[in-house]
Amino acid sequence: MRRKRFQRGSLTPRKRSGKRYWYAQWREHGQPRSKELGLCSQMSRAEAEALLSEVLRPVNAGVCGGTPQLYTFESFIQSVFFKVRRQGWKVSTAMTSAALIEGHLIPELGPKTLRTITREEMQDLLDAKAQMFSASVVNHLRFHLRDIFNLAVSERAMDFNPALALHTPRCKPGRERLVMNAAQIRRALEVLPLRERLIFRLGVFEGMRPGEILGLQVQDVRDHSVLVRRRVYRGDIDTPKTARSTREVGLTEGTEALLGEWQGLLLDREGKAWLFPSENGKTPLGRDNVWRRNLQPTLQKAKLGWASFQVLRRTYATLSREAGVDAKTRADQMGHHVDVSENEYAVTNLAAKIEAGRKLEAVI
Repeated sequence: MRRKRFQRGSLTPRKRSGKRYWYAQWREHGQPRSKELGLCSQMSRAEAEALLSEVLRPVNAGVCGGTPQLYTFESFIQSVFFKVRRQGWKVSTAMTSAALIEGHLIPELGPKTLRTITREEMQDLLDAKAQMFSASVVNHLRFHLRDIFNLAVSERAMDFNPALALHTPRCKPGRERLVMNAAQIRRALEVLPLRERLIFRLGVFEGMRPGEILGLQVQDVRDHSVLVRRRVYRGDIDTPKTARSTREVGLTEGTEALLGEWQGLLLDREGKAWLFPSENGKTPLGRDNVWRRNLQPTLQKAKLGWASFQVLRRTYATLSREAGVDAKTRADQMGHHVDVSENEYAVTNLAAKIEAGRKLEAVI
């Protein structure tokens, strides 16, 4: 009697009557089965894979025992890990995570059988990466290794997770965490044209992410605030990064005045029109395009070309803290947890450190 195996099925787009459908195939009782799950235009691959999993649930019910399937590291990533994780990943996360795994882990571990990979081997890999990359990159690689082997354990491809004890070694120093000062902000506002000045202000005075700024529509503008309900990442329009990112952002008076001026110039002021439309008016501006073509060249002339979108957001967190804005309000305005606002974005300047020492000295 043939042993019943756990099935994942296959999923491919097929064209019928001029339309593309998600076409699923699997085996049941030794016979091939297939089914159209829905239109590709109305269902993402992740949604189709989730539906296929539900179709296969009764087929796979009770499948256990037997010899676990042997995978190489690469075959497990491609046939299992990416399929499972992409159901929950946002498009932006899938892009960055897949690039890290395919660029750093698969070239080193890909051909090796999953069960033969040891903790020492993976730690050596992280140690080597630490000589070339910052702690941020190495931390992400360590996280992915743990996640990959955790899933392998749950899939019975491994008996235990050898990546649990991995640690991040001392890494190559990251880039300096730059922050703009008041004079530099004023200089930038003087040289930037209206549209770019508004985008700049929303980053440095309101603490918004670039994808959130470019994802704004006319209907999102309120009296004294804007609603963050979507974001744009490399052409993909999606919901905000986290639940906390969906929020109402309070506007400064200067930004509010500039926003009113900009809205008066828009050709399309309907509710769903983009606040920062591209040249065709149907899509939002792209972050990389507006930075490379408009913001950076102008800032470069003012010797501020280093003031990236991340610098703008870090400047908001740092200067608003110095201005006495409490940590919870800053975090809510930026759309994340207080610890992220304090530890990742806000930078303590030298004057504050000296003042802290003087306060301690006075007490003693």
